[in-house]
Amino acid sequence: MTETLKREFGIVEKAGLVVLALQLAIFAKLWIDFGFDQATDDFPLAFMMVTALFIAAQRKLGATPPNRGAARWILASRVAALAILAFGTLVVGFYGLVPDAAPPPEFVPRALIALMWAIIALKGAGIGKLKPGGPFGLRVSWTLQSRLAWDRAHRLLGRVLFFGGIVGLTASLVAPLLTSAVMWFLTVAIAVTSALVESRRSWRLDPDRARPG
Repeated sequence: MTETLKREFGIVEKAGLVVLALQLAIFAKLWIDFGFDQATDDFPLAFMMVTALFIAAQRKLGATPPNRGAARWILASRVAALAILAFGTLVVGFYGLVPDAAPPPEFVPRALIALMWAIIALKGAGIGKLKPGGPFGLRVSWTLQSRLAWDRAHRLLGRVLFFGGIVGLTASLVAPLLTSAVMWFLTVAIAVTSALVESRRSWRLDPDRARPG
């Protein structure tokens, strides 16, 4: 099973490299046609940096995939993130290469927001199943010292992300774009903060916790 998971994460990594190659091709074309400054305006370097970071993180996942219960959901969330990168590359690239094109329909940014909600819902479905000892999850000192703190933190984190993602995804095609984007960031912030608070509380109550040092 581990080898199968490594192959599947590896496929997503290679797909990310294809997206990055497409981004470089678009950027090179914009640079040649319009100059470097205009190219960075139409196709920001930060966009390619995000893709490179995605590939690096995917390589880490492929080298040490999470446990079986969490892996499939996390893989699905990574596929959704790759879909955002690919979709965004095509949209930004098109309007960079064809500056006189009509503005994109409202459905385009709404689809991107919907995918963002899908990512956290899928990640939430898997993150509650993460086992301690791996390189993934909320790896703070007290979750590493207490299995109880780890389990409670990740169950809460998973629930908030999953149900928040489901609600946000349901509303993403009708809510104002800015409202949906702000609520996405608030949902992630609330999920992480509440999980950290719960894990700290559980660590203090755990008689079997490891002692620092």
